[in-house]
Amino acid sequence: MISISEAITKFCLDFFEVLSKHFPSDNIICSPLSISAALGMVLLGARGNSATQIETVGKNKSFVLFLHICSTMADHSHMQCHLSSSRNILFYLAYSLKKKRDLFSDQYLSSIKKLYQAELEIADFQNAAEETREQINLWVETFTNGKIKDLFAPGTLSADTMLVLVNAVYFKGQWAVEFKKENSKERPFQINETTSKTVQMMYHMGEYKIATIEEHPCQVLELPYKNGDLSMYILLPKDYTGLTQLEKELTFEKLTTWISPGHLKEDEVEVYLPRFKIETSAKLNQYLEALGITDVFHQGVSDLSGMTKTGGLFVSHVVHKAYIEVNEEGTEATAATGGGVTTTSARIPVKFVADHPFLFFIRHQKTKCILFYGRVSSP
Repeated sequence: MISISEAITKFCLDFFEVLSKHFPSDNIICSPLSISAALGMVLLGARGNSATQIETVGKNKSFVLFLHICSTMADHSHMQCHLSSSRNILFYLAYSLKKKRDLFSDQYLSSIKKLYQAELEIADFQNAAEETREQINLWVETFTNGKIKDLFAPGTLSADTMLVLVNAVYFKGQWAVEFKKENSKERPFQINETTSKTVQMMYHMGEYKIATIEEHPCQVLELPYKNGDLSMYILLPKDYTGLTQLEKELTFEKLTTWISPGHLKEDEVEVYLPRFKIETSAKLNQYLEALGITDVFHQGVSDLSGMTKTGGLFVSHVVHKAYIEVNEEGTEATAATGGGVTTTSARIPVKFVADHPFLFFIRHQKTKCILFYGRVSSP
């Protein structure tokens, strides 16, 4: 039986593959944990083919194991509690279901409250769609410390809206070893064969875990956050031409091997990393349909009979808006997500120069769950 982290990672790679087809050269940030949790809430009330499609989402057909309720929430709740209480890390998960007419079943209400600590509200979309939209946006903006605004644009919700699923992730972390601002300089970033731009490139030389992958080829660098609970991993192709192939060939097995202790070794590394901010907004319905989840989004075929006392319910909107900012102090990321001592040995330092497009992800080390995953095409 595979682990929850494996199921989430496989789902992450499947989802990112679909997302990247729609945004082939854009910056992208998403939270697979956040999206997985949203699907988990739907699965609790799904029955028949609607449930089967969620359980077997993606080409790996392993997502059901993540959504096994007891084991999922045991790890999920532990991670939420562990991270939110960490001195240098803020990480919170929150959920809200807003539904049009029918009352939730008592069993579903109990399960959602117990497993997700979710907010459940009955919304009058028919008579107050715009007011409801503003309420949802305010909830998300407040929860994400003002980073995510206007999750739903004006006119998005209407009298025809049936069920809206909103979840938010907030994360802020400091690097274990911060980049000194005085070392940041303007340097060129090669976007593609014909286009480059000047960016603020951060710099630090110190001990980092790094690996060189010959078969692709690329470098993998781990940047730990304070307390060691989380790390950002950067997958840097050899040059600007290598990212598309890396995305296409990346698998769970390769990713796990590359960041394993057998590959990542401590070395003295000169790290050049651009400051960057990324915001991605997407209605997930079409991307999840591309992965095989179709029924729950369509009236007449959706079976959410485990959620309500009456039938006819379908999911109108699953919206995901994620934001990340990386600078000298650390990372601030949301989704709906000092100078250290350097070594002075005689070793020749390894150079890690992120001056062309790369992939990155933030992982919780204890559970091995990926919280955020993305691509930097143009900082």
